[in-house]
Amino acid sequence: MNNKTDLVSIVIPNWNGKKFLAPCLDSLLAQTYRNFEIIVVDNGSHDGSTDLLKQHYPDVKLLALAHNTGFSFAVNRGIEASFGAYIALINNDTKAHEQWLEKMVLALKNHAHIGSVACKMLSYDDPTILDGAGDGLRRGMLPARTGHGEKDIGQFDNERYVLGACGGAALYRKSMLAEIGLFDEDFFAYLEDVDLDLRAQSAGYQCLYIPEAIIYHLGCGTTGSGYNKLVVRLSCRNNINMIVKNIPARLLFAFLPYIVFWQAYYLAAVIIRGGSFLAWLAGAAEALFLLPEMLKKREQIKRQRKVNTAYLKQLIINSDKELEQSKKRLHQQIIGMR
Repeated sequence: MNNKTDLVSIVIPNWNGKKFLAPCLDSLLAQTYRNFEIIVVDNGSHDGSTDLLKQHYPDVKLLALAHNTGFSFAVNRGIEASFGAYIALINNDTKAHEQWLEKMVLALKNHAHIGSVACKMLSYDDPTILDGAGDGLRRGMLPARTGHGEKDIGQFDNERYVLGACGGAALYRKSMLAEIGLFDEDFFAYLEDVDLDLRAQSAGYQCLYIPEAIIYHLGCGTTGSGYNKLVVRLSCRNNINMIVKNIPARLLFAFLPYIVFWQAYYLAAVIIRGGSFLAWLAGAAEALFLLPEMLKKREQIKRQRKVNTAYLKQLIINSDKELEQSKKRLHQQIIGMR
């Protein structure tokens, strides 16, 4: 198979992820869908990652950057170097089921109106546990992976439209990315996928979740805990950036009580679980510094918008409801295990 119109460019950002690369790449080389290229963008690793690739995976296209440029910059360089009509983006700490790519590509081919595909993500260490079934967003403007942490008992075994795909395992139309823009490099890392999800939805591109497409994800394989200082700083900054860029004023007003509650909830969690108040404060300060640039991007997104505010409002409400249902199921499952 060598039809370039069906070629998938698989982009994998890597930073000191040598221990993950072989399982990840081997799972890709075993895919039933064969028309793909693999591009690893290395962010200045010093753990022997590039040596491993050169010695054992010579057919993988390696883009070696001099230092850690962040997730968004690295991924964008990979997309720019790609030849495929479709862009598959996966984290290095993943292993794909052999039919993962085939199912994802088939979804894009069969649904001309969608711009991206989300898959069922299962825990790398315990495949009975869900890592996520599509990205969601609360009315309080906190993003989350729907189903994260739940026991996989078939509750996400049906196709459905979701807010977007997690950047740890997603498939995009390259033509959509050319229209709405690539990942925002001002984000560096974290929430850049949700920002892109919202831009895509605003421009009229839906995202379809395909349960038969399965990938196993470790999560925080590179950066560690979600409450360490780096993650907190970037998450706080980029959450504000995402809101400023993408959420219409009418929705901010409509969701204001939820925003106050959930943002306070996140800050409390940061302080109690991670002791990272100063990191949160640093992220907020950086967001303030970036505000003029984000407002410029907001105007550009507004000019490209093809859906009305009512559509975006219902999209977020539905997503919030899914996340709340998922939270309740997880709580019940935890109680049931006691």
